[in-house]
Amino acid sequence: MTPSGPARVPGELVLHPVPLVALAVLLLNDHVLKAAAPGWVTGKLSDVAGLAFFPFLVLAARDVVMRRAPSLVPASVVAAVTALAFAALKLSATARDVYADVVGVLRFPVDALVGGAVAPVRVVVQPDATDVWTVVACAAVVLVVRGRPTGPTGPTGAVPGAHPPRPATMRA
Repeated sequence: MTPSGPARVPGELVLHPVPLVALAVLLLNDHVLKAAAPGWVTGKLSDVAGLAFFPFLVLAARDVVMRRAPSLVPASVVAAVTALAFAALKLSATARDVYADVVGVLRFPVDALVGGAVAPVRVVVQPDATDVWTVVACAAVVLVVRGRPTGPTGPTGAVPGAHPPRPATMRA
């Protein structure tokens, strides 16, 4: 605890209510709702929730590794790269093939230990151009980071982007 408030915890951005709700929606949707009511809505809900959550996870990991609090520029870059990568997966067969192979290889050790897999298995990515509009969910991280206090130890009481008031002049 510092004199002006609690100390910042590296990676704490992922504990903000927005990514927590997005993760809860993603898990509920993928493990319950899709089985109960598969269709367009549950498909888009997964995309929106995942695209809202993922940039928070990346920025939190960056914060833990680099010990630098998230700021607007890195948040914007992560959101843009996430949106572009997702759009590429949905619109490009080449991007889907590369992604399917890379993720299959990365998952292989876990698949081998848990499921007894003997070789990497390519993941399946559904090509659907109508999913591209869901990239707007990536903006959530930018909006949250923009609204966060910039002080190193918590709320400063200042409005983000506001200039401090000018001192009053006294007349005799």
